[in-house]
Amino acid sequence: MRHHQRSIIWQGQAFQFQLLEEPSTNDSPLWAVYRQGEFIGTMVCSGEVTTRDFDVRGLRWLGDLLNGSFKSRTSV
Repeated sequence: MRHHQRSIIWQGQAFQFQLLEEPSTNDSPLWAVYRQGEFIGTMVCSGEVTTRDFDVRGLRWLGDLLNGSFKSRTSV
C-alpha cells in the first residue's frame, strides 16, 4: 500500500493507522493505530496489499483486539 496514513471506521468509531517505519527488505511495515488520538496498538501488514485488503486486515485486527478485550472484561 502506498499510503502512510489511513482512517478506518469500525463500529461507528474512526481509527487512524499511521506507518511507523519503512520496512527493510525482509520485514513487513509496522502501523501505529490510534482512536481519538490515543495509541491503542501496532499492526503489521504487508506492503504488497491493496488499499481494500489493508482495510479488511485493519477491520479484522480491530475486531480481534477490541472484541477480545470487551469479552474478557465482561466475563469476569
